[in-house]
Amino acid sequence: MGPGSAVASGLNVVNDCKPYCAAGTFRSYPVNVRLERPEAWEKAPDQQRYGQLHLSFPGSRPEHLPPEVTYKLWD
Repeated sequence: MGPGSAVASGLNVVNDCKPYCAAGTFRSYPVNVRLERPEAWEKAPDQQRYGQLHLSFPGSRPEHLPPEVTYKLWD
């Protein structure tokens, strides 16, 4: 990746919420992680932070998620 992104791999731990969330089981899923869209931080404009998180599941994944998901960071 270039200077505008960072990559990693890890585990996404998700509660299956079965039969309901308080009684659910946490399960781990391998993920590839990419941080993108660096932007100036309002509290310290001379510093940058990533504005988007992208996860891809190379194998199994939670039932409610597609193979790839993207989240906006820092509303």
